[in-house]
Amino acid sequence: MKKSICTLSAVVALLMMSCTEPAYINGPGDNSQNLDSIPVTIPDTNGIVISVDSAIAICNALAANQETPDRYKISGVVMKNTTNPMNVPGQYTNINFDLSDNGKTSISCYYINNLNNHAFRNSNDVPRAGSKVTVIGTLTMYQKSGGSATPELKNGFIVRIDSMVAPGPFPGCPEPQEGQISASDAVMMALQLEDKKESEEFYDVLGVVTEILEFNAGKATYIISDGKSYFEIYRGIGMNNQEFPTAAYITANDTVVVHCKLKNYSSTAETADNAYLLSTTNKKYNE
Repeated sequence: MKKSICTLSAVVALLMMSCTEPAYINGPGDNSQNLDSIPVTIPDTNGIVISVDSAIAICNALAANQETPDRYKISGVVMKNTTNPMNVPGQYTNINFDLSDNGKTSISCYYINNLNNHAFRNSNDVPRAGSKVTVIGTLTMYQKSGGSATPELKNGFIVRIDSMVAPGPFPGCPEPQEGQISASDAVMMALQLEDKKESEEFYDVLGVVTEILEFNAGKATYIISDGKSYFEIYRGIGMNNQEFPTAAYITANDTVVVHCKLKNYSSTAETADNAYLLSTTNKKYNE
């Protein structure tokens, strides 16, 4: 049964008694990050300042997929990115990440834009794990059909950046051998497909793992690159067409060859499900 707005308002009132607006010290930012000028902020964004734990409590008071009428500001440290920010140079996109202000509990931030509520245009602008940001949006208790409910801040944007963790140096990628294609080629070929369509052929894609987006039940969603483009391996599995034994079997800086079908998913270049490794430099597979 849906909770009443009165009940929700009472919860908010109790949780907000000690909350105050942080002192923003910079002028308006734009859609690019200059790491020498951090912190950057967008002033005059109306929203209720709240902690992560308070936001989760508000979400728990909501019925499934009910959304708050008010917007909330939450500051914290990015725990992980759960989406690939930039598969296509120049492609406009928003991102998903988990945010924590105590290192223990976190809230999912879903469909988040950059400063000025602009879409992200550059992968270097995306706050990676360890970055400190403030984000504004509405709260919901998101629940897929048949799935568990998740506290979520949605459809918001970043209003303050206190620190940014720069991407690590790219270690370099070998040239594809005969029968292989590069991550850049995979991106180009995938985006030539119709939306939501996958290729008829399988390809062997060579690249270096740059980021693990998700690991769940032996399957990993991760990004590979040849230093030019980012290609997403969606719910891929490991060697011998078997699930990964643990998350340690797929890590950043592994050089991999992935056997897969290509897919264009709403202008994101990725693989179809169950793409598997033909080779990897991961030490767990080579012990």
